[in-house]
Amino acid sequence: MENYTLADVGILITTISGAVVLILGALQKSKCSKINLCCLRCERDPTLKTDASQLTPRLPTRPPDNP
Repeated sequence: MENYTLADVGILITTISGAVVLILGALQKSKCSKINLCCLRCERDPTLKTDASQLTPRLPTRPPDNP
């Protein structure tokens, strides 16, 4: 059996964590209302509901200065 260094274990944990984050990000951006992933099931409303009072207004952009 091989000996593993702390760096090897750190790389493994980082890789697994990155894969989990990518999967969760894809699920969050999904437009599906029912999601089945292995043993996880989720039923949700994918429409974005925002309160107009919480939106930040955009400032008008200034045209570039011409010399």
